[in-house]
Amino acid sequence: MNAWRRIASNWIVRDRWMKLRADTCELGNGQIIDPYYVIEESDWVHVFAQDDDGKVLIVKQYRYAAEVDCAELPGGVVDAGEAPLTAAKRELEEETGYLATDWRKIGQVYANPARQTNSIHIFLAHGLSAQSEQRLDATEEIVAELASIADIKAMIKQGTFSQSLHIASFYMSLEVINQAAQAPDDFNRL
Repeated sequence: MNAWRRIASNWIVRDRWMKLRADTCELGNGQIIDPYYVIEESDWVHVFAQDDDGKVLIVKQYRYAAEVDCAELPGGVVDAGEAPLTAAKRELEEETGYLATDWRKIGQVYANPARQTNSIHIFLAHGLSAQSEQRLDATEEIVAELASIADIKAMIKQGTFSQSLHIASFYMSLEVINQAAQAPDDFNRL
């Protein structure tokens, strides 16, 4: 497989909400594609935060573009210059009011590498304690609650926990937790 070569680039939108560029690209076989649209995005974080009873913190909020109420994992944007772990801790506290004492990064996946530049950093968080009120952005209206794994699986089937990236992060987290139950020493080395 040959990498594409960017010949030219033109910003279509570049504001605080969206960065969209139109590139002229040369494929490995010499074919030219013009335009090829790319969305530049900051990286994101998802947090699978589990309490001592095995329940997982989820957040519920309205998503304007699809006009749906969604249940999902806490998470958000990694700010410029911010480490993903720092962003995960900040987002968990802002969206839920909870802190966690034990953090492990379990993976990183691309949102949509065909069109977007960003990836998602997935973290497990344990040792939860409610510490503060939510600190939401002006555009956020979020309800945080604890749900059992069975309840989240049911929400996925019902379509209320419906964002594909959050579903992937949820199941990746479950896989790591299940592996840890079988080999705790391996989990401690994560």
